[in-house]
Amino acid sequence: MRYLPILCATALACVSQPGISQTCNNADRSVALILDASGSMHARLPSGESRIAAAQKVVKGVASLVDPNAQLGLRVYGARSPASDKNCEDSHLVVALAPAGKAGPEIQKAVDQVKAQGWTPIAYSLEQAGADFPATAKERAIVLVSDGKETCKGDPVVAARALGAKGVVIHTIGYAVDSAARMQLEGIARASGGKYFEAPDAPELAATLKSALAACRQKPAATPTGTKPGKLRTTGAQWLTRHPVIDSQSGKEVGELDSARMEIPLPPGVYDVRFGPNTWKGIEVRQGETTTISPATLAMQKNVSAQLVDTETGAVHASLDAVSAKAVVMPGVYDLVFANDLRWPYLKLDGGKTLTLAPVEVRVNRPWNTARVLRDGKPVAHFDAVTSRARLPPGEYVVEIDGKPHAFSAPKGGEEWENK
Repeated sequence: MRYLPILCATALACVSQPGISQTCNNADRSVALILDASGSMHARLPSGESRIAAAQKVVKGVASLVDPNAQLGLRVYGARSPASDKNCEDSHLVVALAPAGKAGPEIQKAVDQVKAQGWTPIAYSLEQAGADFPATAKERAIVLVSDGKETCKGDPVVAARALGAKGVVIHTIGYAVDSAARMQLEGIARASGGKYFEAPDAPELAATLKSALAACRQKPAATPTGTKPGKLRTTGAQWLTRHPVIDSQSGKEVGELDSARMEIPLPPGVYDVRFGPNTWKGIEVRQGETTTISPATLAMQKNVSAQLVDTETGAVHASLDAVSAKAVVMPGVYDLVFANDLRWPYLKLDGGKTLTLAPVEVRVNRPWNTARVLRDGKPVAHFDAVTSRARLPPGEYVVEIDGKPHAFSAPKGGEEWENK
């Protein structure tokens, strides 16, 4: 559900009329910008640039997008601790709120030092940002730029609703997001009276950030209530895998979805659904309506022995082998990890879609005494009397047969090498 612009109460606020762009950007405004610096921000955009590098360029110019007298600050999450620390309090105020003319140069210097590496504590960051505003702040707004969804405890939609009740509006920008992250960021915005914006790639990010900074506060969406049930539906589930449904307010399990039961009735409310080690949070079910969540599918054209792991947390979501060449998982960014920690990194799996991959294949025909495959000078596959084939992720390889090297470039996947 999207809200239409509304007329603001005073001349210092916004006016929404046909043909006139809506703006709330004025000197009385305090804006806390939150930048995602989690590990998934290393994923590459179509241009080849990383998400974090492109975002840093845009954020450096944020002060030029607001009134120089407006209060502006920058908070970053995921930048201080490596993912292995599982730090769900990795959120820090990089530049305290100050007049944009003063904060701008500080943000320019600070954002270059941001290192994307950790987890995504959105709910915690929103709570912390709500306390960043000075007591004198009049119009308080948070602008959240994120490429993913919550990976820590807490529900960001619930946190956003609490801030909205205190007069803090949250506008969200989905930066190259998957469908699960989009649903969550939309819910955060709605719950606080904010708006959701989408930047599928770097060229759209600057204009989207400008729009978010100028957006007006709207009426926060109430928590779904009513006497009639709604329905929660999924379009797919891993065979024989149970997906518990949790009430986000009470934390109690209230149902489950699986391959045999892909739709259940629920009282109106906000729910979380567990998908293996991850949780799809902030799912709103309204009375008389059906809310649908669509998982993603990874399919291999040829069977491989590998694990599908969350790029950010390292959690294993599925195992592929000689029997299973398909995985149904929550939308997100994943690495496909082969033996010797060879990775097919940053695979964006989106809801309702199937990503089909073809592994690299090396075949060695006899006669030979020794044969192996190397990458970066290290052996990654060996051949013997039983094994004459190796399937690998894209990369630059050397096939070594009886000490003689054969360079093999396989940048995309699906390439094959065979000795004659």
